[in-house]
Amino acid sequence: MISPRTIALSLEYHLLKKERALLRGVVPAGLQSYLRRRARAKYLVWEARAYNAWMSERLIQRRLEYAAPIEAGLLSVVTPVWDGTPLKYLRVLAESIIAQNEDGHCEWVVVDNGCRKTELLAYLTALRKYRWVAVHEAGENAGIIGGLRLCLERAKGRYLLPVDSDDWLYPDCLRVVNRWLRKTGFAPLLYTDEDKLIGTRAVQPYFKPDFDPVLLLNSAYIAHLGVIDRELALKLGAYSDKSTEGSPDWDLFVRFLAAGHTAVHIPEVVYSWRMHPESTADDALSKPYIHASQKAVLQRYLNLRGMADDYAVEYSPLLNGTADWWLYRRQGQTWPTLKVLLGAAADYGDCLPLPVLDEMVGRQFAGTEGLVCLISKDLQIDRPDWLDDAMALMERHPDTVMVGGCIRNKNGSILSAGYVLGFDGDCGCPDRGRPAIDPGYFTQLRKQRSVSAVSTELAVIRASFLRELVASGVPSLASVPFLGAWAGAYALRTGKRVVYSPFMSGVSGLDWDALIKPQEREAFRNANGDIFPDRRFYPGSFGLTTEEAYRLIPP
Repeated sequence: MISPRTIALSLEYHLLKKERALLRGVVPAGLQSYLRRRARAKYLVWEARAYNAWMSERLIQRRLEYAAPIEAGLLSVVTPVWDGTPLKYLRVLAESIIAQNEDGHCEWVVVDNGCRKTELLAYLTALRKYRWVAVHEAGENAGIIGGLRLCLERAKGRYLLPVDSDDWLYPDCLRVVNRWLRKTGFAPLLYTDEDKLIGTRAVQPYFKPDFDPVLLLNSAYIAHLGVIDRELALKLGAYSDKSTEGSPDWDLFVRFLAAGHTAVHIPEVVYSWRMHPESTADDALSKPYIHASQKAVLQRYLNLRGMADDYAVEYSPLLNGTADWWLYRRQGQTWPTLKVLLGAAADYGDCLPLPVLDEMVGRQFAGTEGLVCLISKDLQIDRPDWLDDAMALMERHPDTVMVGGCIRNKNGSILSAGYVLGFDGDCGCPDRGRPAIDPGYFTQLRKQRSVSAVSTELAVIRASFLRELVASGVPSLASVPFLGAWAGAYALRTGKRVVYSPFMSGVSGLDWDALIKPQEREAFRNANGDIFPDRRFYPGSFGLTTEEAYRLIPP
C-alpha cells in the first residue's frame, strides 16, 4: 500500500521539480508548503481523470480483443461474506459479476461466514435464484482464511478467483481471464493489474511487472486478481494457516513459488480494490494483525526452502517500520570474491578495459566460481553489508548473475537505480533524476526486484557469467561503464536474472552515463535492438523516455 507521504513525495517530484527551484529563496517556506499541498490535491484529481479517460479507451479496445465466450466449468469466483461486509458494496460486486455472466458459465461460490444481519442474510438468499450462485454456510465466522478455505473446498471450477465482498470487477474481467488461460496453455497461477475505488472513481492504478520472485519476497504485489489452479491449491495446503489471516493471497503465491511454480502476469486492469475505513486498501493498520501474518508468510518460505537458520525476517530498515520486510542474511557460505576499483575520471583511458578485467578474473578464479565486485573509486558506499546482501540474493535466487544498486549524486538526485533495455533508445533508468528520498513507483526503489540491467558503479557479478559475456562476442569498444547494459542484454538472451537492491547504494561525484560514447550506444542498439524494449519489469502502459517515465501512453 502507498502511504499518503509516499504519494506526496512522488507528486512533489513529478509536479514541482521545476517550480521548487523557482520558489526557493523567493516565497516564504510556509507559503511554499501551502502551494505544494494545493498542487498535490489538483494533481490527484488530474491523475484520476487522466487514468479514467485512458481506461475508458482501453475498455473499448478490449471488447474486440476479449470477445470469446467463457468456457463452462473453467472459473469459480469465490467470496466469503461476513457481518462487516457493507451490503451496498456487496450489491455492487454482485451486479458486476451478474452483468458479465449471463450465460452462467462461471460459478460464484459465496460463503456465509457467520452472518447475523437480517438484510445481509436476505440478500444472500436472493442471490440463490441464480443457478450458478452457490451460497454455503460456515455456521460461524471462520475468519478470512477459514472462509476462503471453505470456498476452495466447495468450488467446482478448474480455477479459483478470490474476490473480496466489498470490491468490484471490471465488466470484461471474466472474459479477459478466460482468454489468458487459453493463451498460456492453462498456467497454474496468474495475476492481473488492479486499481482502487473511492466511491465510483478509479484511482491509483497498479500496472505490475511480470512475475518476479525477488519482488514477491519483498511485496505482495500480486494481490488482485489471482487466478489459481484449484487442485494445485488444495495440494499445496492453501488457506490452511491461521497465522497468515491478513495475507491469504501472498501466502498462496509464496506456497506456489516454494513448490517451483511460476505465475503468469495478465497485463490488464480487471479488479478494483475499494478504499473505505475498514479496508486495507485505505489503511493497512485497519487490520492490526497484518504485520504478524506477513512475517508468517515469509517465515514459511524460509522453512520450505531450508533457509530458516540462515535468514531472519526483519522490518525493512528503508521503510520506517511499515509492513515491509527484508530477509536478513545472518550467516551463510563465504563466496570467493575479487574487488575491482574502477577509475572515476571522465575519460575512458582511466576506466578499466574489458579485456584487462577478463584477464584479472581468469587469473583470480582459474575455472572456479566466484564473485567480482565492481566499485567506482569515488563512490561513498552507504552500508557495510552490501556484499552480504548481494550474496543473499544469489543464494535465494540461483539464476541471478548480477546485482547492482542505487547511485545518487551529491545533490541527492538519483543517477541510476535499475535500467530498462530500450529506455531512452538503448538502456536507461526510468528513475533517473528523482530525489533520493522518493521511494518510487509503488515504493519499488526501496525493494529488491528484478530489472533489465544495473550500473557497474557498484555491482556484484558472477565470475563465470562475466567471462562468458566477454567470450560471447562483445565488441572491442564495449566499456566497463556500459558493462551493465551489455550484461543485462546477455542475461535476457540466456535466461539469467539481474537484480536491483536498495541495500547496495552510495553517493558518486561522477555521472557514469555521461561516460558512454555515442559510438558504443549505437553499437549496443545494433546488437540488441531485436530485444527492445524489455517490458518484463517495466509496464507496457508507460512511456519509454525520461519525459514519459511512469506516465500512461495511449492504449
